[in-house]
Amino acid sequence: MRWMLFLAGIAMAAPAASAAISIAAALPPGTVGTFYSQQLTASGGVAPYTWSASSGLPPGLSLTSTGVILGTPTTAGHYTFTVTATDLDGTSGTQAASITIGSGSGTGTGGLSITTAHTLPAGTLGQIYSQTLAATGGSPPYQWSVGTGLPAGLTLTSSGTLSGTPTASGSFTFSITVTDSANNSAQASFTMTVGTVQLTITTSAPLFTGVVGSSYAETFTASGGAPPYTWTVSSGSAGSLTLNSTTGTLSGTPAAAGTLAFTVQVTDTAGNKANQSYTITVQASTLVLSTGAALPAGTMGAAYNQTISASASGGAPPYTWSLSGLPGGLSFNVTSLAISGTPTAAGTFPLTLQVTDSAGSTAQKSLSLVISSGSLTITTARQLAAAVLSTPFSESMTATGGTPPYTWSAAGLPAGLAINPTSGLISGTPTAAGTFNPVVLTVTDSALQHYSDNFTMTVSLPAVPAMTFSGLPATAQPAQQYPLTVTLASAYTANITGQAILSFSPTTGLGDSTIAFASGGTTASFNIPVGSLTAVSTIPLAIQTGTAAGTIHVSLRLQAGGVDITPVSPPSISTTIGPAAPVISATQVTRTSNSLTIAVTGYATDLEVTQAVFTFTAATGQTLQSAASTLTLDVTTLFSNWFTTSTLGGEFEFTQPFTIQGDPTQVIPQTVTLTNRVGSVTVNVQH
Repeated sequence: MRWMLFLAGIAMAAPAASAAISIAAALPPGTVGTFYSQQLTASGGVAPYTWSASSGLPPGLSLTSTGVILGTPTTAGHYTFTVTATDLDGTSGTQAASITIGSGSGTGTGGLSITTAHTLPAGTLGQIYSQTLAATGGSPPYQWSVGTGLPAGLTLTSSGTLSGTPTASGSFTFSITVTDSANNSAQASFTMTVGTVQLTITTSAPLFTGVVGSSYAETFTASGGAPPYTWTVSSGSAGSLTLNSTTGTLSGTPAAAGTLAFTVQVTDTAGNKANQSYTITVQASTLVLSTGAALPAGTMGAAYNQTISASASGGAPPYTWSLSGLPGGLSFNVTSLAISGTPTAAGTFPLTLQVTDSAGSTAQKSLSLVISSGSLTITTARQLAAAVLSTPFSESMTATGGTPPYTWSAAGLPAGLAINPTSGLISGTPTAAGTFNPVVLTVTDSALQHYSDNFTMTVSLPAVPAMTFSGLPATAQPAQQYPLTVTLASAYTANITGQAILSFSPTTGLGDSTIAFASGGTTASFNIPVGSLTAVSTIPLAIQTGTAAGTIHVSLRLQAGGVDITPVSPPSISTTIGPAAPVISATQVTRTSNSLTIAVTGYATDLEVTQAVFTFTAATGQTLQSAASTLTLDVTTLFSNWFTTSTLGGEFEFTQPFTIQGDPTQVIPQTVTLTNRVGSVTVNVQH
């Protein structure tokens, strides 16, 4: 038998050398008592043809002169015979043929029989189904086939597994044939019912409460029917929220308080629909009042002017301010939040600052204002002595006036420092760097007179040791992982936190989204503990290089004690991935009744593949036309179109279909070769 291989619909067979007649005589099985009809076909010669057959046709069947085998078989068995086609010129061609006739009861020739019950377990629309058929007798292994009538969505493998996801409901009848290695066969008629599960929205009502100005998201779920589902708001209004028709997620930012009432509808692929009504209560955001530094002390009889550090958020602007508890002589400006005037009484005055929004909601903060009798004051300079991160520090505060002894307190000191309430000594080891302003120091005398003032303190960083950043070669290999190393020349007295930042400049194309740190993404965090020389991280600091030619650049950002210590020229390293011949990672062959498809997976760093070459052989005992044993394709445009739209670097999956005249299982793909301007690669096709 000669095989003709077709590519993209164009036969690559050599022209016929003579008028020889070829007959295609692969015949399906039949069943006793079931009408059978099959048209024979021929090629070559001068049509039309006149058909005849030798003895051996199954009892009850005959061959018409036009090439139709028809009739109702009366006896089960395997029958072989010869058919002849004669053209107008009298030229004839013959072909051996065979038909297996099954009994239809599951019992066939050679003691072979199907043992699976003829009423199969029921399936459910849209749900996975799997049933393995069984046979006994004959000469294993068995080959299974099925006639028409299977429920849509199900297939029968040659090994006897009926599986898939039904896409239609109802009762179905179909015949199944099993054939053993001695060509004995048995056939049985099977029935199967595919039922449906009622489509239902499973998300409970009511939905959770929303807040004006805050993101909202609720994903609806459904069961039954035939997924996938389509979601819509069928009535009512979800306000500023929108429903994603594919995912069923209702999301957005509520714009106004109130109650949203609407109906959600889900539709499955079979057109079934289910509805559910929902409400969402949208609340106004909570009114929040925030205050900053404490109010500085004032002096009785001396002018006082201080603006309260406060802000409001949430609620329903605009806001109205008020302040209660002020001593005589002072007033509060509701616009600027300034306290001004000349206090007429000394003491500590508890104040209540209140903000009210346009909806009548209120928020309050308690403040304190100290008015001294006029003589108590702090004499220490307002710029405190400088400190160094992680280095012991001490400075004594001094005061005058009032009635000693004094009691001291402080607010806003750098972390790690505290003030002794009796001596006024600020001491400790600072753990945060920066400029701290204000540091509010308060002194209280024995008569409970208070004096507070704002101070400034600076905590500087010690010099940062030299840093080495390494791990990438000048030229890197594609699709590889390289560990990175960050090392200090000497131990540092503070914990250093850092972030590695990755960027990629492709030689061509849109880039490569697979280039990333081992932890994922284009940034990775690390830490150099106090006293250590080497960076550590939860996930090892490493880079996956990807599959596109270009330059990978990694730079570092560094912090210590909350301060950015990155050098003017940040530590960085770079590597280049060069153009190379294509790389083939895997191949896969799939077949249908009249075609085969070869899928090739791999990458090309220069984003170019110009040529694909496929070689084939025929199965044992078969031959291929010589013109079809090697196929060379120009794939320049195909790959160019892919690489100009892909963000996956040089990765590709190239699928090439071939149409087969004859049995596709007799055509054996051997090798595939891909070529670009750098070079070629050839691999054996995996079967």
